[in-house]
Amino acid sequence: MYTIAIVDDDKQDIEALEKVINRYFKENPEGGGSSLSAIADGSEFLKDYSPQFDLVFLDIDMKSVNGMETARRIRAAGDKTAIIFVTRMARYAIRGYDVQAIDFIVKPVDYYSFSLKFKKALDYVDSNREKRISLRQEDSLVWLNVGDVVYVEVLNHFLIWHTTRGTYKIWSTLKQAEEQLRGEAFALCNRCYLVNLRFVRAIDKNLADVGSEKLVISRYKRKEFIERLAAFWGSRG
Repeated sequence: MYTIAIVDDDKQDIEALEKVINRYFKENPEGGGSSLSAIADGSEFLKDYSPQFDLVFLDIDMKSVNGMETARRIRAAGDKTAIIFVTRMARYAIRGYDVQAIDFIVKPVDYYSFSLKFKKALDYVDSNREKRISLRQEDSLVWLNVGDVVYVEVLNHFLIWHTTRGTYKIWSTLKQAEEQLRGEAFALCNRCYLVNLRFVRAIDKNLADVGSEKLVISRYKRKEFIERLAAFWGSRG
């Protein structure tokens, strides 16, 4: 299942894209289908923005916040979501390389041309897809790429998620964090820290350099932690 957003201020153009996307998955059921979200303009899309889409179709010529500016803000937020520009004038789409857009589609949408580009986009998403997890903070929901999590810390009855995007404090347990991150490259260095092994730069006696922090490795977790770390780096050749 792919999460896809269509950001366009023309209702008919949104409907046209929805039609070809649905047709594609009907003709290619092995693709798994999609969850579509239609957003009327760039400003609405960017309001309370969080990375949650696999693919975003962006109309370049929108009145409030145009597609190019919307794409810049997506990238400024550190989001690597696949972007395809949609435009009536192809010469504008050439600027897409500035924001790492993977392609562009010219309106009105031709299904055959669309299907080729859409398949390429889905292949790109599949090859770059990273597990995402959600954190609930009071009345808001935050989506994180697992690769952005540096380590998770227990503090009283709270978890502090230390990420490359900042810190997030939620009411939860380390056991629940371990469940969310099961199968990923994380290990406990003591009963208070669950560490992303990708960010371990060095180990010095009972301290692990994790990102910009030094975290204590407990005597009880030391052997297991070092073994997990060695296995992780060994698997990466």
